[in-house]
Amino acid sequence: MRSFPSASLSCCLLLAAATFLAACNSPDTSRAPSSTPGEAPPFVPATGPTDDPAASSPGATPGAATASVPAASNPPALSTTDSLQYLLSPGRVGQLRLNMTEAALLQVVPYERMRETKLSIEGIDYPAYELPDPKRPSAPPLLLEMVGDSAEGFRLWRVRVRDPRFRTAEGIGVGSPFGAAVQQYGISTVELADAGLVAVSDQMRMTWMLDAKSVPNLRGGRLTVADIPPATRITGVLLFR
Repeated sequence: MRSFPSASLSCCLLLAAATFLAACNSPDTSRAPSSTPGEAPPFVPATGPTDDPAASSPGATPGAATASVPAASNPPALSTTDSLQYLLSPGRVGQLRLNMTEAALLQVVPYERMRETKLSIEGIDYPAYELPDPKRPSAPPLLLEMVGDSAEGFRLWRVRVRDPRFRTAEGIGVGSPFGAAVQQYGISTVELADAGLVAVSDQMRMTWMLDAKSVPNLRGGRLTVADIPPATRITGVLLFR
């Protein structure tokens, strides 16, 4: 076997040590964060960093890492007042309750927000208030029909709704198809009356005003549900006691 001189052996050892130290000090590119655009850095949750303000900013465009998160998983919070303001339920329109006294009504709605008017039904004049929505003055106002006299006082008798933002808990309101109201609540009476084509739901204590132009061969008097096409639109809602 051939032997190397001692000087050559020392040089080899020094060269090997230098190579080893250089390898230890060089960065490990296999663990470094990728700089490829659109690729998420390591150790970031799939839903994105929780302290990133852009992730929760309205109108922010979600990246690939957040695309799989359903939008409905974090719905915007609504105050109780906002969520109930436009709710229709038996005997109630938002904060208004049928049969409440005029004094109680004025505690809920200041007099300055309403306009006095009157409504003639079958030759009888009834006092009423028009109640516009201050958030949307161009929307059709609520018509609050009162009953009583100056001696005994007045009470809220009926409320007419033309604003499509008012809805039942099931989403039925102005603009909904008649068939949806039938399916949800049933219909007790359908007739062509002074208020136009109407359908009454005793369950909800609501009268659905319908678009008569959508009903072919419309005749007066008592009708049946089958006479009204399901797609006929609701044009107004009358809540009664």
